[in-house]
Amino acid sequence: MEIRKTLVNLIRGKGIVVAPGCHDALGAKIIEAAGFDVVYMTGNGVSASLIGKPDIGLVTMSEMVIRARGIVSAVNLPVICDSDTGYGNVNNVIRTVEEYEAAGVSGIHIEDQITPKKCGAMAGLKLVSLEEHIAKIKAAIGARKDKNFLIIARTDSRAVFGLEEAIRRGKAAAKAGADLVYVEMLESVDELKKVVKSIKAPLMYDTLENSKVPYMNVKDLEKIGYKLVIYPLSSTFLYAKTSMKLMTELKKTGTTAGFLKDMMTLHDYEALLGLGEIKERENMLTRECKD
Repeated sequence: MEIRKTLVNLIRGKGIVVAPGCHDALGAKIIEAAGFDVVYMTGNGVSASLIGKPDIGLVTMSEMVIRARGIVSAVNLPVICDSDTGYGNVNNVIRTVEEYEAAGVSGIHIEDQITPKKCGAMAGLKLVSLEEHIAKIKAAIGARKDKNFLIIARTDSRAVFGLEEAIRRGKAAAKAGADLVYVEMLESVDELKKVVKSIKAPLMYDTLENSKVPYMNVKDLEKIGYKLVIYPLSSTFLYAKTSMKLMTELKKTGTTAGFLKDMMTLHDYEALLGLGEIKERENMLTRECKD
């Protein structure tokens, strides 16, 4: 797919690639309309929006792929997806790659937690061995039909075993052929710099608001040497807080008038969703039939 090649070229090119997160196709349309080049589908946000549950491994691979397919079809941008642990052993990983690739996704990341996993920011994470994780990464690489389908190796070992083990796992993943390496839950700028210095592969960074991880500007991350930064839950967090305020106010006052200035108009909403293009296509087909 040409769109996957677009993502590969962005990763290989100059500068940092910014991929805001979304949990549905509407969010992806907004990311595209704002002018970004890449969309990231958050597993945590999908769990919240799809089943109203926390990110503890309850959403299945098939459910994630269905959501990913809808996002891919909604935009003309590469889509990178959370694929948790690959949903099982190496055989599950192979099917995971096959399904996401068939859905039109441009890349996935696979982490080294046990199955079922937890959100990386939660306490009590448990990891598989380095050997098992690397076997999964190799299986994922071997399973892809398109060499431009990116395999991103994620390690959650910083929070469990410390920085040195996280770097060890990141190095092993890079050696195994991962296209990018993603070290989760780093705790200082010095740690970010050490990871970049130590792992000889393009690196991905996860910006999570209101955490103990230092909040970094995109330009700062670029200077340190990161190649891809995602904002997985920014829009989901804002949606949750804003919607809670809206519903609380409606319940209290019986009106949404206080929020009108913050709402998109129906016209702008329909324009975002492409209603004008749909109508024009219908009119064109009607004219062609008459002719």
